[in-house]
Amino acid sequence: MLERVLFAGGGTGGHIYMAVALAEELRSRNRNTQVLFVGTRAGLENDVLPELGFALETIRIGGLKGVGALKTLLTLLQLPGSLLQSRRIVRRFDPSLVVGLGGYSSGPVLLAGKWLGFPTLLIEPNVQPGFTNRLLRGWVDGAAVAYQETLEAFGTKGRVTGIPIRPAFDRIPSAISSEGPLKVLIFGGSQGSRAINDLVCEARAFLPPDCVSLVHQTGPSDYARVKENYQRAGLEAETIDFIQDMPTRLEGTDLVVSRSGALTVAEITAAGKASILIPFPRAADDHQRKNAQALSEKQAAVVLAEEDTHGRELAGLLMELAEDRERLRRMARAARAAARPEGTCNIIEFMQELS
Repeated sequence: MLERVLFAGGGTGGHIYMAVALAEELRSRNRNTQVLFVGTRAGLENDVLPELGFALETIRIGGLKGVGALKTLLTLLQLPGSLLQSRRIVRRFDPSLVVGLGGYSSGPVLLAGKWLGFPTLLIEPNVQPGFTNRLLRGWVDGAAVAYQETLEAFGTKGRVTGIPIRPAFDRIPSAISSEGPLKVLIFGGSQGSRAINDLVCEARAFLPPDCVSLVHQTGPSDYARVKENYQRAGLEAETIDFIQDMPTRLEGTDLVVSRSGALTVAEITAAGKASILIPFPRAADDHQRKNAQALSEKQAAVVLAEEDTHGRELAGLLMELAEDRERLRRMARAARAAARPEGTCNIIEFMQELS
């Protein structure tokens, strides 16, 4: 029985909302199930989880990969303390299962869970396993992965489950508008993307005024700048700093322009939406490019390299797709065919087996 489940990790919206999908499903099955999240003080989980009514505790831990010598040293010095912090949290909560989401904070918590004898599970949503999950794979009892090609990294512990997403995405109609402006959602992740914001603002100058209708999620730090950019150019676009209700936004969308984090790709495919994916070029282990390529190979997305793409090129592609709605319909069908809407239930079944 999954009476108490501890989720460790976070830091990004993708990791957090995967765990939220699982936690909400667990509660829908048994309202007495207790859920605890463990993250860091600086992570996005501090803004998201309390508003959703989930308990959160934090530990002090930084990154080890691609952070420079000083930060690496600081993290190594923090490890003993973070492990002891994690051990106290895990022992006090007494979980049926400890689930690692792949963020840096999942490392000490999963190791503490293993130390105390609790069953442990990793969730790996990317084609290429992340740094933390690669370090932990020898210690955990199971690994839920999204892609068949990821199984090799985890051996007999791995199982292809798909990615946990909220059920609202599966109910979104994938219809493409037949006429009028192409309805485009720009989405750079939960924190936004300055590079995508700049690229879209540059592209808008090359687009006929009646070609596209934009909803642009900028991220909180870039909201004022992008909104002013549109106003100065006399261009109409709905500008939003953060999207709370992504299913509703996707429902009225013909095309998504976004990064290619694992959860973003899973939500796009579940919703059956065509997309232009612009992978973050400095993502750990280049996982965003690999996620995007997997969708491109299924003819569900067009992939653009951030460093090689200019506004005029993006505008040209948007105009091309606006003129070829049948191509968009084919892309949308391919996206939905690539979806694994059963991911949440598959992972919970795996969790039950391990607990």
